[in-house]
Amino acid sequence: MSQAPGPEASGSQPVMFDTTSRLVAIVIGVVAVVAGLVLGINNPFLNRSVATEGSAIDQLFGLTLGIATVVFVIVQGFLLYSIVRFGRQPDDDTDGPPIRGNHKLEIFWTVIPALTIFFVGFMSYQVLADIEQPQDDALVVEVKGFQFAWQFYYPEQDVTSTEMHIPVDRQVHMKMRSNDVIHSFWVPEMRIKKDVMPDRVTEAFITGTETGTYPIVCTELCGAGHAVMRSQIIIQSDADFKAWIASQQTTASQAAGAAADPMAAGRQLFNSSGCNACHALADAGAVGALGPELDGYSAVAGTRVPGQSAEQYTLEAVVKPNAFIVEGFPANLMPQDYGLRISEQDLDKLVTYLLGMK
Repeated sequence: MSQAPGPEASGSQPVMFDTTSRLVAIVIGVVAVVAGLVLGINNPFLNRSVATEGSAIDQLFGLTLGIATVVFVIVQGFLLYSIVRFGRQPDDDTDGPPIRGNHKLEIFWTVIPALTIFFVGFMSYQVLADIEQPQDDALVVEVKGFQFAWQFYYPEQDVTSTEMHIPVDRQVHMKMRSNDVIHSFWVPEMRIKKDVMPDRVTEAFITGTETGTYPIVCTELCGAGHAVMRSQIIIQSDADFKAWIASQQTTASQAAGAAADPMAAGRQLFNSSGCNACHALADAGAVGALGPELDGYSAVAGTRVPGQSAEQYTLEAVVKPNAFIVEGFPANLMPQDYGLRISEQDLDKLVTYLLGMK
């Protein structure tokens, strides 16, 4: 914007584009560029990513943060300078000078932001296209979310687990679906976050770069147990991953032939069905605190509802959890669809297990 010319005398406003203003503009510009470069390169808001895709996202975030810092410093710098230099003086009740619009300046501050947004949008699209490019040797993992736990199935190896294991430096193709409501799969250290929905399969790709154990968090409010809907992703060497797969296959084979050990089958169902997310049970290694503790459950199951046997009460507590509410716990806390989720045979195994615990 331009201002009517006039001498900078006592009681008058200073000229807007004088030598002082130009020097201040140069200083603000230099400070803005330096601040943008420092924050863009040394991002203080993120820890180091442990995924190839995460590193690409971090670079994009650094670029965006750097541009935003430049804009912020320029806008705030000129705003503060204008307040100090051109602000109304005490006891000055005169009208401000008449100022006409500056078409060149208006074109400048329209075109530059538009080009900046276009550039950031293009870079975002490019990064998304790169990190979602499937590789021929990608490991397929089917991720299932349900209230309130995660389950991972490896179709090529026929292995199911409640924690996710992946080999380092190998792309993992995740196919995700919810069993009930909308969940959101988030691994902070890998920068992966994807909604998991009941009506469609969503896909994501991750490639771990550092071995270690990292948390998996649900970031979509999915019910009373949302806060405890957590698991972990374990990045292993290729040899360790193959050893884990072999151990899981051996355990699955033993479980398939363990008709003589219904307790082992029930324990596996208790954990794989997500019961361990809300209930504490020492035998299953469960420490959930949302629902009633189940240690010593068999001693009281037959006394809860008059006329119901322990077996009838336990089955109903699983498939119709609101039929009887344990004192101190609210209704509608437990999902109502376990009768559809678990087969009748597996329900029998689960009831046998819970009543077999002393």
